[in-house]
Amino acid sequence: MFKVVVAYILFSLLMSLHGLSQPSPPSAIPGYTYHPPHEDKLSWQRLNLWLSSTFLVIVKEGQADADSCLYAASRSLGISRFSLLAEGFDDPDLFGQSTWIDRRDPGKGVRLLSAANGRKHLQLLLLLGAYYAFEPHSYDRHRDSVEYFLTRALHESKSLKEERLGRQALCLLGKVYIQGNDKRGDSLSDALINECKRAGDQETVARILAYRGIYKPPTPSTLEKKVLDLQEAAALYQSTGNAEGAINVLTDLGYLQIITGQLPAGYESHLKAYKLAEAIHYPYTHYSTQALASATIYQGKFGEPLRYVYQTIKTAEITRDSLAWGYFYTSLALLLNSEGRTKESAEMAQQSVKRFVADRNTSVYNILNDVVGYMGEEGRAKEALALTQDIANKVGFPDNFSEQFFYHFVFSNCYLNLGMADQAELHIKKLDSLEAKAAVFRGPVRQSAINAQFAHLFVLRKQYQKARAYFERQITSPSLDEGVLPNKLVTYRWLIFIDSALGDHAAAVSHYKSYTQLLDSNFKVTKIRQAEELQVTYQMNEKENQIKSLTQEAKLEKANSEKAALVRNLTIAGILAVLIIAGLLYRQNRLKQRSNQVITGKNEQLQQLLSDKEWLLREIHHRVKNNLQIVLSLLDSQSEYINNDAALAAIEDNMRRVHAMALIHQKLYQSDDISTISMPEYVHELVSYARDSFDTGNRISFEQAIEPLDLDVSQAIPLGLIINEVIVNAIKYAFPDGRKGVVRIRFYQDGADHLVLQIADNGVGLPAGLNTKASTSLGLDLMKGLARQLNGSFGFENNNGLHITIRFTVLRHHFSHPSLTNS
Repeated sequence: MFKVVVAYILFSLLMSLHGLSQPSPPSAIPGYTYHPPHEDKLSWQRLNLWLSSTFLVIVKEGQADADSCLYAASRSLGISRFSLLAEGFDDPDLFGQSTWIDRRDPGKGVRLLSAANGRKHLQLLLLLGAYYAFEPHSYDRHRDSVEYFLTRALHESKSLKEERLGRQALCLLGKVYIQGNDKRGDSLSDALINECKRAGDQETVARILAYRGIYKPPTPSTLEKKVLDLQEAAALYQSTGNAEGAINVLTDLGYLQIITGQLPAGYESHLKAYKLAEAIHYPYTHYSTQALASATIYQGKFGEPLRYVYQTIKTAEITRDSLAWGYFYTSLALLLNSEGRTKESAEMAQQSVKRFVADRNTSVYNILNDVVGYMGEEGRAKEALALTQDIANKVGFPDNFSEQFFYHFVFSNCYLNLGMADQAELHIKKLDSLEAKAAVFRGPVRQSAINAQFAHLFVLRKQYQKARAYFERQITSPSLDEGVLPNKLVTYRWLIFIDSALGDHAAAVSHYKSYTQLLDSNFKVTKIRQAEELQVTYQMNEKENQIKSLTQEAKLEKANSEKAALVRNLTIAGILAVLIIAGLLYRQNRLKQRSNQVITGKNEQLQQLLSDKEWLLREIHHRVKNNLQIVLSLLDSQSEYINNDAALAAIEDNMRRVHAMALIHQKLYQSDDISTISMPEYVHELVSYARDSFDTGNRISFEQAIEPLDLDVSQAIPLGLIINEVIVNAIKYAFPDGRKGVVRIRFYQDGADHLVLQIADNGVGLPAGLNTKASTSLGLDLMKGLARQLNGSFGFENNNGLHITIRFTVLRHHFSHPSLTNS
């Protein structure tokens, strides 16, 4: 069965292939003068983040979260993620208030939200939802926050009739579900696509298709659909004139097509992306040219890969994008090494190692292997081992399969060069174990490299029969890293050596014939390569001449513009002098207005502080409710493991008490008034919860006469606990043996300063002769203590049932309406 992963792309970038002669490096980018990337327009910043983060995902072989790579690219490039998060509702004013995004301080965004209204409020809801949607591991860690903000944004977009922003909320929500492989992702995105098509919103259709193509986990069953989605997204972006969106999607499409073996199509996709970038004068083309180098390597071309790699390095250095310098230097070193230009390759490999070590990047072990090989050939094997151990101490142990593989690979080579077979074997076996695990999800990409290591180990131990078996596996079933001509020649030379050591002359002759045939093929390939190199060099010289001509024209144009600027500056100076005189006259009037503005500003600040306070209180109630809900869940989970009926009953009682408190906090954060509780609704829900938890049916009825009073939260909590305690005790003890009965609850205002709660039942009442003062009942003690907390009195009467009365002082004036009675 065909197995695929993004790992193949990295391998194509770094794989040692038959190389080329060095053409002249390209000159500066036409029309480009260095400036920090954050000064680019937002669409370019967004594209820069997409391309660089995609490259990081590729070189990490898909073992790094895409959004983690976005964050790493943002930090390296100095570009805010705002351009990406706000795609679809870019607002320059919003950008100025969004520094909290890159400080990872969403609390500041929430405070800004509380002070906003109208369309700005909706945009901030979307931005907060997008922030969490693009946080690393967003589906597993932040899905509740994404759903909270985007659901609010969706509702608000309907009330404001902002349908386009509502579709953006659905698009972001779909992105998170798609990334988490949640089945809601496909259904939501399909519905959104249909809605966008009816509304003529092609841009959002392209965006959700791009999210599906980029974020849907790659498996053999999803790859074809991912390719189709990206192809449709690219066509839509191009039809709407969004070149940056098309470049990003074509880049991802090219990688997927190469993975699935569609090499010509993958090359064409990358080439289209590169040409589009050139057409809009986008300067950061190094990720496109590196992808083209990869594609042309797979196609077996000779002149183009090295040209593209040189162009990649030159562009990255001119634009000062150091994020991938180490990887680009590695590609060049391996290409140079493949054609025997050892000295140049060694210099470039050392430059790559220095870059990786400076960045503390564990990808260093791949190219370090070549450095160790050069040092081993020079008889510096001990020095190579010391260097490797020193670098390992500086950059640490890798955290993904690919880099762990190269870590053990370089150490195995160090020990093989030193003749330390046992130590080398430990690392080679580790290589075999890692490849077995990785092959499960991306195929045996590096099995030939492991076979070669085992072969060299057995040669070192003079176990030639075993060594020959491993070398012959490389001939009969090579993988990607061993199927190229130079590697086959090396393998045949080792086989001839082993045949001689074993005295197997027939095998030696057979292997020598195959070796000479390959040498002839290598000679023909060299001639073809040289012809292609001449063509590439000619093309680059032509391009160099064109660039020089354009540079001269630019200098002439600059001189003319400087003259025009001098005239313009003199004119502006005259105008400024007039404006200064007018400004002095205007200043007096402004001074008079300033005092009024200061007062207005202070009032606005006070209003904003009040709004912030209300929002924070609402958020506190929300979090307290959530925490109490967690306590309820823990108690409920614990009850499943308790066999003792008394302990189980105690837990259930405490669950009802916690629910009484949680209900208050829930109502507070859902209400417009965050300081008081509407008692009729609250008491009704308390009674309903208690009745449902005991499943009394119609056996016990509850009559409620609750005046419409709004009670302060500091009094509502203890009063709610008392009500809960009384009605629970009535249900449990007042009507034994299935008796029917009535529980009456009355809450009313007694004069201007007092409130009264009366709860009575017509049950069996308290046991005769019960000494309530000596009783150790938790419920009775709790009710007395809560009454004291209310600064009120607690009384009860045992007369045809139990009658309990609580009278306490009101904290503030209540506004009453006609009596509300529920039964």
